[in-house]
Amino acid sequence: MKNLFLSMLFFISIYHIAFSQTEKEKALKEQRDKIDRILEMQDKRTVHDGKLISYFSDNDPVVRERAVIAFGSIQDTNAIPLLIDKLTRDSDQNVNIAAALAIGQTAGLLSQSAKQSLEHDLVWARMDQVRGSSRERLIQEIGKFGTEQALNDLILRFGNDVLDVKPTVLSMSIARFAIRNITSREAVQYLFQFIKSDNSTPWEVIYALQRIGNHEEIKNNIELIVPLWKSSNPNVRMHLATLLGKIKNPTVALEPLQKMFEFDPDWRVKVNAVRALCNYNLKNQIEILNRIQWTFDSKNLNLAVATISAFGNSSMKTDNGNGGMKELFSRLEKISLNSDNSFLWQLQAEAANALAKLQGKKALPFIKINERMSINLKTQLAVALGTTGSPEVSSVLEAMVNEDNYILARSALEGLRALCQRNSIDSSLIALTYNAAVRALELDDPAVVTTAASILGDSIFLRSSSFEPLADALYKSNLPNDVEAIQEIINTLGKLRDGRAVKILRQQFNARDITVIRAAVSALKEITGQDYSSEIPAYIEPIYVDYDTVYLHSLPETVYVTMETIRGDVKMELYKNRAPFTVMSFLKLATQRGFYRGLSFHRIVPNFVVQGGDPHGDGWGGPGYAIRSEFSLLSFETGSIGMASSGKDTEGSQFFITQSPQPHLDGRYTNFGKVISGMDIVNRLELDDHILDISLTQ
Repeated sequence: MKNLFLSMLFFISIYHIAFSQTEKEKALKEQRDKIDRILEMQDKRTVHDGKLISYFSDNDPVVRERAVIAFGSIQDTNAIPLLIDKLTRDSDQNVNIAAALAIGQTAGLLSQSAKQSLEHDLVWARMDQVRGSSRERLIQEIGKFGTEQALNDLILRFGNDVLDVKPTVLSMSIARFAIRNITSREAVQYLFQFIKSDNSTPWEVIYALQRIGNHEEIKNNIELIVPLWKSSNPNVRMHLATLLGKIKNPTVALEPLQKMFEFDPDWRVKVNAVRALCNYNLKNQIEILNRIQWTFDSKNLNLAVATISAFGNSSMKTDNGNGGMKELFSRLEKISLNSDNSFLWQLQAEAANALAKLQGKKALPFIKINERMSINLKTQLAVALGTTGSPEVSSVLEAMVNEDNYILARSALEGLRALCQRNSIDSSLIALTYNAAVRALELDDPAVVTTAASILGDSIFLRSSSFEPLADALYKSNLPNDVEAIQEIINTLGKLRDGRAVKILRQQFNARDITVIRAAVSALKEITGQDYSSEIPAYIEPIYVDYDTVYLHSLPETVYVTMETIRGDVKMELYKNRAPFTVMSFLKLATQRGFYRGLSFHRIVPNFVVQGGDPHGDGWGGPGYAIRSEFSLLSFETGSIGMASSGKDTEGSQFFITQSPQPHLDGRYTNFGKVISGMDIVNRLELDDHILDISLTQ
């Protein structure tokens, strides 16, 4: 009997476990199905029917969080009252934090008076209803949209409350205000509280000061910051270098900047230091000039390129210095000519552009284009020719515009624009460039058309005669491939203020791209003085969608890929749950189409980003479709992977990897992964290096 009882108990237990497991699986499937529906509505930007908002009251906090965070990408101001409710009244802190993000992403679209009302409510009323991470997130998010009054209110409320609000949190909020050119004396004073002589100064504090820049309060206390050039944190040192370049106090700044440029173990700090140094008059700084010249030959190509570029952006002249200055210019001239091909093309291109900026027409003998050069070098030298301001190069550039290579044609147009900017009263040159731009509108290349339309929108080229060529180009353009060209044509039509454009622009309200519609609204207001915002459709059906949830759910919970490059392998983690459709698009391009094989890194900005994934090779290409932005709580740190775009919801195949923290990108670009090994490879990548393959790995 006892054995029978034990057997029955055993089977009951097994049944209960199996039943519980089944219930758990059922609940997880229900959660997954709801999230799939939320993601689709987020991607389609469908909020008008109320279905997405209905998930705000779901019993599952994971579902509520996903629904709330969707509005950070949708950015519908009508949802702000509901988001405030989720911020303050939802029982789950993750939902509160998601609501803070969504408010920060959306409130910038409000009118000035509505923003002021909202920020006052958040700082002085709602802030009492949130605590911990939710409050910290809200403080940072207010920095994205708040007015000067909001900055003052935050400092007044939390400036002396270092226990309740971490200095890094309020510092980052202050930085976000400063990114939008909103600063205050009180904010600077708050930041200076956390400048320590040891290594405890948070990099966020220096970042905020750097973003504020040339402020009187900073200049008066700069001696307190200078010793931080010895900090063990490279993020502190690199932002200190940038700050010292902005305050332009040679007595205080030159020595630490020189030491960072010469001795810092981190090449990224050296890059910031040389950029800062070149903000100063260096004509009598022999040691610094020598160091700059020696760095032209650095084994780190990105440092060498950054140094030449920084010097090119200075105001130095051959004749305003000593022998050291003349020797430096002589070195640049040798690199630019590159008569024996002993210099890499990247250095030659940068040297040519630097000389053109600094010497103008005198640089012309050192900028030579020949047929044997790579297209990458030719395009850069074409711009340099125009930058010299020498009218005699106009015929060369005009001929390049008519060449079959569209990349070269676009660069030649840029060269002509630069040439005219330096000869704005030369009517024959203006006419030549105008005609070249009008002809370029007929070319079958969105990059060329975009550049041509932009030139025709410049004040010195505005002519009513360009209306018909622009209208024809607009008619022939198609979404999504030509979105930037369409935007630029619309902008130029607005500048023409020609009544004939009204009908054409109103037709753009049928475009399936919100950026095009908004450009049309702006152009119409410029022409008519009327606001057409009310005619923006409540819902715009995306041109391209891919809701392959079977594929998405087949991916492992943590997705790893390996990017093989000619410099070595880079292993990356992709955020499947943070940016699902971005990750899916990226993976399908990589693994199903082999799209990235052989593509180059066409853009490298030292100590900022390495960018690739463009089949066009010049930053204007894509996969033939566009996907929507997926904004999240993630911040762009060292090694973050983001999608390049020309505005919200215009992402394609191009991606970038950050070489240091870049908080100003947060909430503006989709952050969909991070480098987990091989960051040293990323930092060694050079312009025009190629991707061999990108593949899924364990």
